[in-house]
Amino acid sequence: MNLLIVDDHEIVRDGLLMILEQAYCVDECKCASDGYEAIKIAEFYLADLVLLDLSMPGGLDGLSTLEKLRILMPNAKIVIFSMFDDISFQKKAYEFGADGFLIKQLKRDDLIHSLDQILANHKVFNSTGLGDGTGSFSMVELDLPITKREKEVFTLTVMGYTQKDIAEKLVITVKTVENHRQNIGEKLETHKRHNWVEIARKFNVFSGI
Repeated sequence: MNLLIVDDHEIVRDGLLMILEQAYCVDECKCASDGYEAIKIAEFYLADLVLLDLSMPGGLDGLSTLEKLRILMPNAKIVIFSMFDDISFQKKAYEFGADGFLIKQLKRDDLIHSLDQILANHKVFNSTGLGDGTGSFSMVELDLPITKREKEVFTLTVMGYTQKDIAEKLVITVKTVENHRQNIGEKLETHKRHNWVEIARKFNVFSGI
């Protein structure tokens, strides 16, 4: 596995590398202290996994770096690894092509568990922004008595997206989103979002909880 770790703190870079070398077969690791350095490395280095800080010096933040890295590294798993867990950051990271959003407060085993899921082609996002301080949010492993499209609407609703956001993301009308939510509510026997979050946990939408 080829790694790219982007963080302006050397101790974080070294600590992550130590953890990942213990958990995976690491062939090579490149490190960058800011977004510009990361982009320069990405021009000639093919990483399998990128861990990217959100807040960095130099005028290029993690989200802007993510957007550029996704173009340069279309096949890499890119994970935001940050102190910030705001849902708005998570949504933007998802929109910009991140494969995951994990917080630095995660324990070692939880970090590796989340990365395992990401490397297995799952989308994993920290669930703190959804009202819980543990585990991570997974866009997969959803087994509910609803249709595939309703699952997508359900998942995005639990993540905190508005009806307009969901309509734009799924390329459908707001009215269609409303209809899907109505159908979901009838099938789940509740239209309340906080109940949907509990149902999401029950059906393992949140991993590690």
